[in-house]
Amino acid sequence: MMKFSNRNKGFSLIEIAIAVVVIGLIAGFALKGRELINSAKLRSVADQINTFRAAVQGFVDKYGALPGDFTAAREMIDDSLENGPGNGVISSTEDAKRFWRHLAAADLINLELINGYPVSKVGGYYTASSEIPNHSGIWIVLCKSTVDNHNFVGILSPEESYSIDKNNDTGNPTTGEIRAIKSSAATGECFIGSKYNFKNKNKDCVLLFRIW
Repeated sequence: MMKFSNRNKGFSLIEIAIAVVVIGLIAGFALKGRELINSAKLRSVADQINTFRAAVQGFVDKYGALPGDFTAAREMIDDSLENGPGNGVISSTEDAKRFWRHLAAADLINLELINGYPVSKVGGYYTASSEIPNHSGIWIVLCKSTVDNHNFVGILSPEESYSIDKNNDTGNPTTGEIRAIKSSAATGECFIGSKYNFKNKNKDCVLLFRIW
């Protein structure tokens, strides 16, 4: 009677070792890929902010007023627009939405507005406000949400916020053209003193970008 060998059953230790190495390499590439994608998204924030700054400056140069605050937007840009109050502030959520509508109608930004706001590639959206405590001027705000345009829910971790800040400004959350404030829903501190709090891994940071 013919006998069959059992030598081909199962895997050898060498084969198992090779499989483990291959799986490790695949996992490493996947992790690196996610890091690269996240880094690209963080870099895109600066590109979007630069676009917004240029758009606001172009609007002011053309119409002599800030978007959202322009008192003759309906007459000079589009009949569907609401005129601004001309008071030099962007306070409420309606003020902020009018800010973006004026820019879009003037063909100075080419972005879809979701619920009245441009969306960020890192998640959340951009609003605009002049009513941020202890921060004079008008700021673009990157956040997850807001109910009153004064208090904002964070969308970034301290480490992500620092990456954007250091690559485009001072890296200090309390000074410069890019600053951070604590999320109204924070579970930890976004920064301590003048340093981002890297121990906190939660999305507890709201980033501010001065535009005026």
